Amino acid sequence: MLGNTPLLKQPDIEAAAALESAVATEAATPLIVESRFGQLKILPENILTLPKGLFGFSDHHEFGLANLPEGKHPQFKALQCMTEPDLTFLVVPFNIVSGAIDDADIDEACAALTISHEELAVFLIVTVRRENNEVQVSVNLRAPIFVDIVRHLGRQYVLADNKYSIRHVL
Repeated sequence: MLGNTPLLKQPDIEAAAALESAVATEAATPLIVESRFGQLKILPENILTLPKGLFGFSDHHEFGLANLPEGKHPQFKALQCMTEPDLTFLVVPFNIVSGAIDDADIDEACAALTISHEELAVFLIVTVRRENNEVQVSVNLRAPIFVDIVRHLGRQYVLADNKYSIRHVL
């Protein structure tokens, strides 16, 4: 949390919900994917194309966004590679009004990626690490994933200002 505005959106608000319902149809049958988090149910309309992949994984372009199984940790989503079952990222919808990333930097990324604010969802990659018998959860503020929820296209974008941490502790 930064100031009085939470860094992350509540799990049922805006970005994830908009993406999940952007083209939802009642007849959509979820794809069942075995992941390191268990069985994920991915609706076909929640499949994203990341033309450049993610950093370190540039050969993987198709990802599905899903809730974690059994309602576990509803604030997180699984970003599952559709071609590599062992490649799953934990992500969180970012609350743009939190102030954690300056509006000017969001605007710059949107302009560079040709995504309008009305069609934008931003996700942060989560890292979970053990330190001194404690679990530390952090997010990468420096390289968020910007998603056009209408075109189902995304890109991990490195913000120019190095003030953003790649390990922002939650």
